[in-house]
Amino acid sequence: MARKHVERGFLWIVACALSGYGCMVEGEFLEDLVPSGPDLGVSALETRCGDSLRQGKEACDDGNTAPGDGCDTACEVEICWTCEEVLPGARSTCGPQCDAAAGQSCVMGACVSCSDGVRNGYETDVDCGGSCAPCTQGLACGKEGDCATGFCSGGVCCNEACGAACIRCDLEGSVGICAYVPENETHEDRACGGGVSVCDGKGACKNVATQACTKGIECLSGKCLGGVCQ
Repeated sequence: MARKHVERGFLWIVACALSGYGCMVEGEFLEDLVPSGPDLGVSALETRCGDSLRQGKEACDDGNTAPGDGCDTACEVEICWTCEEVLPGARSTCGPQCDAAAGQSCVMGACVSCSDGVRNGYETDVDCGGSCAPCTQGLACGKEGDCATGFCSGGVCCNEACGAACIRCDLEGSVGICAYVPENETHEDRACGGGVSVCDGKGACKNVATQACTKGIECLSGKCLGGVCQ
C-alpha cells in the first residue's frame, strides 16, 4: 500500500512538471520545477503593438504593424497623420492630418496651402513659387521657374534677364526691374569683383583715383595720366 502511495506521488509530481506550472507541496512552491507552458502571469497582460488595443505607452494601435497607414510599426503616430479612438483603449482610427479637398498638403508636419496668406512649405513668397503658381514680378524666387516672367535675378522675379556687373534687379526703389547700380556705390562688393573698382551708373566697373590704367575709359573720372587714374 505504501509503495502505491509513493508511486502516485511521483506520478503527480511528473504530471505537474510537464504541465508547465508550479506545483504546491505542503503549501510551498517547488522551485526545481521551472514553468515552460503558456505565460499566464504579468507578461501575459503586457501591451502588444498591433492587437487593436491602445494601451500603455502606445500613441496608437490600429490593429496591425504595417507602416504608411498612420500608425507605424512601433505604434507611434506617423508624421502628417492623426489617430483617435472612440473609447479609451479601443482600436485607433487614423486619417490624413491635412484637408486635400481644401488644397492643403503636409510639409514637415504642418498643413500648408497656396491660399492661406502665409509664406510656408516650399513657397518662395506668399502663396507663390515652389509648389505653388509662379510669382509675379518683384516677388521672391529661387529659380526661373518660380517666376511668371521666367527671370529670377538676385532672389527676385525680374522683368528681364539681369546678371551683368553693376546691373541688379533688387535695388531699392526698383525691385523687379533690371537697373544700373548707381554710380560710385562702394558697398557693391560683388558687382566689381570685390576690389576697389566701383560702378559708373551705366552698368560698368571703373577704377578710381590712384588705380592703374592704360586709358581713360578704364577710370571713373575718364582720365588716365602716367598709368594712373586721376
